[in-house]
Amino acid sequence: MKRILLMTVLLLPMAGCNSVFEYIFLPPGRTELTVVPDADAIAALADSGYSISPSGDAIVYDARTWKFEIKYVTDYQLNTFEFPQESDDFEFSANPYTYGNWIDPEKGYTPKRFSVFQVTIFNYSGAKLNYDPELSMLLSDRGDKFEAYAREKKNAKNLSIEEYYQKLKGTSGSDEEIFETRMGIARRTMLYFGKPVYKGDSRDGLVVFDPVVDEVERLKIDVKKFITAYDENNEPSEFKDMVFYFKQVPYERPQSAGQSDSDTSKSGKKSVKISQIIYTSQGGALTYDPPWNPVPRAMNQIVAYIDRNMPTNSRAYSGTFSDPNVQESKIAFLLANGQKPEFMQTFVDGCAEYLSSGGFLFIDNAHFKNEYPFAQYYETFLKDVQSSIGSSAEIRNIPMTHEIFNVPNKFDVLPQGIDEVTPGFQKTTVLRGLFIDKRLAAVLSPKGYTTLWAEQGAGYDFAGYYEFAVNIFNYVLK
Repeated sequence: MKRILLMTVLLLPMAGCNSVFEYIFLPPGRTELTVVPDADAIAALADSGYSISPSGDAIVYDARTWKFEIKYVTDYQLNTFEFPQESDDFEFSANPYTYGNWIDPEKGYTPKRFSVFQVTIFNYSGAKLNYDPELSMLLSDRGDKFEAYAREKKNAKNLSIEEYYQKLKGTSGSDEEIFETRMGIARRTMLYFGKPVYKGDSRDGLVVFDPVVDEVERLKIDVKKFITAYDENNEPSEFKDMVFYFKQVPYERPQSAGQSDSDTSKSGKKSVKISQIIYTSQGGALTYDPPWNPVPRAMNQIVAYIDRNMPTNSRAYSGTFSDPNVQESKIAFLLANGQKPEFMQTFVDGCAEYLSSGGFLFIDNAHFKNEYPFAQYYETFLKDVQSSIGSSAEIRNIPMTHEIFNVPNKFDVLPQGIDEVTPGFQKTTVLRGLFIDKRLAAVLSPKGYTTLWAEQGAGYDFAGYYEFAVNIFNYVLK
């Protein structure tokens, strides 16, 4: 440690920058900001088509036959949940939307590279819809007028992400590799003007603007010429202009894994560890990256919602049942990815030990693309766990009189899930559970609640899924 400190002090004069010294020994105070819906400005529109999502972070325009939803995506989410492996290499981080974990030595913090919004389009009964993100503009109360970036340089109306990074690219092989990684992510995740969204389909992706400075308080996104119909010649014939108002406010991150329990106690909130279980599955065309995490936004969204609605400071982890942080977690989530899972006996025994020690496991289907035998795979897994635990464990239906359906929110029937609107999936009217000495220790859910928590299913107009999450956490933390 002394050697590191000595080297740092010796290198400071060579850097020729007093601000580096000030940052290391006197870190500058700075309030991290985020962008949230401006409820007052939305209400002033006096248009019943506009609303704010149940989670409070997205603005929705509902035309009944279709829906357009937009929300801000923080750098924290992009780095931690969306592209963690591409965000941890400092100045060589390959996340195309942020600077990763690089810190500007002159500023003493990581600046914003872009302002990123997630747009989701649902087509319920219209013939076909289409959206050109390059026609959208981000405006601020400071006078900024930012046009949305195109994905690729060819045929771009505005500056493209490809052109942006071409200007920064050096000539080394590593620079080329980082560039290709960035473009690969951009091609997978950015929205672009392409094939229409047909009846019964949905589409989501990212829309990217230049960064908004901290001094900005209010923002507006103008969406121009959203295509709502095509004529007999397959040319756009009907359009809709929309406007979405946001404001910039201080951001309180979900508690990081490095924050101590003593820090949590000072806030008056209970420290809670939450884990997502890493597991292996058979490969195939449907495999996600990483395979165990088919809904990357789910954990971030549920942590944020629970911490807003309960006296908790939650920390999110991922790992196997042998990892200490998982073993110390009050609740763990295992999300099915559409493939046949491969649970070794050590994994089964680890789960049994975790549940027997007071842990709670929520197993949820997160893949609704085909006739996936979720119940078959995962009830078999629960039976193996039951055998590992012994005679104190049993698997049975969870009655609607159970606490998870009644406290603090009462449900007479299961909250609606994605299984109810997906062809090939039988509607589930009861959840199965594993009980240990009459304590509910694991829930088997074919409903897709985690997908709804991630708001990837918000277009179904379901109600109660967030309230059900509160019930689950209330039961686990009592």
